[in-house]
Amino acid sequence: MKIFPLLGVILSLAPARPCLAGIGAEPFDFIFLDAGARPAALGGAYTSLAMDANALLYNPAGLARVNSHETTFMHNSYLQGIIQEYAAYASPRGWSVNFNYLSFGDVQKTTLSDPDGSGLGETTLTDLAFGAGYGRALTETLSVGVGAKYIRETIDNVTAKGFALDAGGLYRILALDGLTLGLVLQNLGPTVRFETKREDLPLNLRAGAAYCFKAYGHEHLLALDVNKERSQNALAAVGGETRSLEPLALRFGFNTRNDAGIGITAGFGYQFKAGSIDYAFVPMGDIGNAHRISITFHWGSM
Repeated sequence: MKIFPLLGVILSLAPARPCLAGIGAEPFDFIFLDAGARPAALGGAYTSLAMDANALLYNPAGLARVNSHETTFMHNSYLQGIIQEYAAYASPRGWSVNFNYLSFGDVQKTTLSDPDGSGLGETTLTDLAFGAGYGRALTETLSVGVGAKYIRETIDNVTAKGFALDAGGLYRILALDGLTLGLVLQNLGPTVRFETKREDLPLNLRAGAAYCFKAYGHEHLLALDVNKERSQNALAAVGGETRSLEPLALRFGFNTRNDAGIGITAGFGYQFKAGSIDYAFVPMGDIGNAHRISITFHWGSM
């Protein structure tokens, strides 16, 4: 039985290949899908900017730079009926939890002898990840962090699950105020079993740089990320943000991960006293367009 007929959609989810184990790929690639509208609008270039409730997903070292309680919720109306739900909380004491869920809806079952699936019915495909982590500042300029996550993929009545660790660092360059460097090793862990096969986790190295600066009385930033997964070529992402229209932030990005579209992303955020509302638009060519909406609240401080 073909367990996943939406191959064209999956090619646009993460590093340009099917994300489900057992069909010639490492499992759990869904965890590379951007969560949070701000990171998505910046093309995913967030390794050195992740000093908020999204830090656990991009760089747990950023948890050491969270100065207030913060929680974020995101809904992603993705492609071909795929839905992503994401929630995260970060404490000013350096710890965080998050939840990431992806549903592919009802998928028609097919076989090699019956490619149309007549009379075979439908099946469901879901991905889930739950994580927790901690970050700590070692010096004024250097912070480190670790994260652990439980990850699960389900196809019909077959499930693969496992655990993975992330470890990262953030370094502020004092000689150039506003410049931050980040480095993260993601998805360290044992192989996982999917049916009769054992699969490697998608080990990934992220490196990034971000420069925040002021010009004409307003704040702006530029960010660059490079990702190298175990079995893939290096991928790059760049993003920019301007707050020239405060309280509105305008964002743009580009990445080489999106094989389905031209790789351009865009979005905006509206800042209010207790948080922000953010939106990201990611075109995927003939497959469709993805729309992410996030709402973030913050309160208290250390």
